[in-house]
Amino acid sequence: MNQSQLVDQVEKKGFAWHAEYWKHNNEFHHHKKAQLVYVESGYQYLYVDSCQFLLPQNHVAYIPSNRPHKTTHASEHVSLRTLYFDVEGLPPFYDDLYLFAIPTVLREMIMYTEKWSMNMKHNESEQTFLRAILLELPSFVKNAVPLITPVPKTPVLLETTAYIHNHYPSTITIDELAQLCFMSIRTLERQFKKETGISVAKYIQMVRIIKSIELLSEGQHTINEIALLVGYNSAQSYSNVFTKLMGQRPTQFIQHTLTP
Repeated sequence: MNQSQLVDQVEKKGFAWHAEYWKHNNEFHHHKKAQLVYVESGYQYLYVDSCQFLLPQNHVAYIPSNRPHKTTHASEHVSLRTLYFDVEGLPPFYDDLYLFAIPTVLREMIMYTEKWSMNMKHNESEQTFLRAILLELPSFVKNAVPLITPVPKTPVLLETTAYIHNHYPSTITIDELAQLCFMSIRTLERQFKKETGISVAKYIQMVRIIKSIELLSEGQHTINEIALLVGYNSAQSYSNVFTKLMGQRPTQFIQHTLTP
């Protein structure tokens, strides 16, 4: 029995499935229940309709009911926390796809559901708790970090994005990426922009900023240290890029988003 069949056979309105080493379904599939997937560690690519997105660590995807999708792993080990919901009768909000950085409260709530992972029997407290997550989802999405990273379709450009993810702390030049792809710089830039809607330079920036958000969330490093860890040679240059993408400086982000 595959994942989709198992999910559709669960008669409960809410269902939790936690997996440290997730086995990806490389074929498009869909299920009656809507899906909320939290990437606890690693990162993966999410394919929905004709679009492809990066879903990195500490990010969440809400996939509507009956929406064809598939995932492929982009890192060796991916730990996923997945919740499934019956959304029949709920507002139009629940008919759309959402990807966002996970708020602290939602992360703690999802982690708490591990006690019910793969529980096939009805449990009233479980269903009440899962329903609370579902009904609060619009608020989580509204206040989430709006940083969605599309990914290209062709294998050679996917290799390019994988290279970026593996080398973001170092200096990455367009020239070395072009050599990796056996393309001219001009061809690489044109093809990458065509498939993702953003430039290679912007993609590198977004990967670094996403990683810096993870480090900011951990609260174990100063902004100066984080700047160096994600590939910037100064806190000022990092802060400038962060502000351009996020609309606020790292210090403001910590105060407004991470502080309880």
